Amino acid sequence: MEIILTSILAFISTNIDDVFLLILFFGNKRFNNREIVTGQILGIVTLIAISLGLSFIGLVINKAYIGLLGFLPIYLGLRDVLQFGAHQKEGDEIIPKSNGRNIFTVAGTTIANGGDNIGIYVPLFAALAWAEKITMISIFLMMTVAWCALANYSIKHPLLAKSIDRYGHKFTPFILIILGIYILYESDTWSLLSSF
Repeated sequence: MEIILTSILAFISTNIDDVFLLILFFGNKRFNNREIVTGQILGIVTLIAISLGLSFIGLVINKAYIGLLGFLPIYLGLRDVLQFGAHQKEGDEIIPKSNGRNIFTVAGTTIANGGDNIGIYVPLFAALAWAEKITMISIFLMMTVAWCALANYSIKHPLLAKSIDRYGHKFTPFILIILGIYILYESDTWSLLSSF
């Protein structure tokens, strides 16, 4: 029972901000539900794999290097802003056909925002027996699906649905850029970059 509670608390504490990002993705007509859920699971599985690997070899990556992943949401946000501007000039509606890149956009954003996940999961995994690790990973995956369901439900709420449907795709790129800058700042990556 203790491992279940620890797993739930570890997941919530490291992924609370993901709910808001998922709400934006679900509210963006450019993404379909399958892409969002697949991307989120792929991102979480990647963070778990990195954390497991680091816990096995006993290494701790400097937080500033993990922070370099902050450039990914900045790039994705800038790309979407530029595409938005191009579509606006042409008078087209910004709802391109779904493609596999959306999965990697969601996964990349999850991974880039996962510095705290790695920081918490590495020492947790290092201290657990194999059976406990498997239990924890299983709970993380179930919680990931629950997070997606919660975010998807939230955009269907009458008060939120209209606003998200109308403006979500316009705000998502700017939130990704802000998230990237925050990751760079929080990870003290600026000091790493200034040393070059």
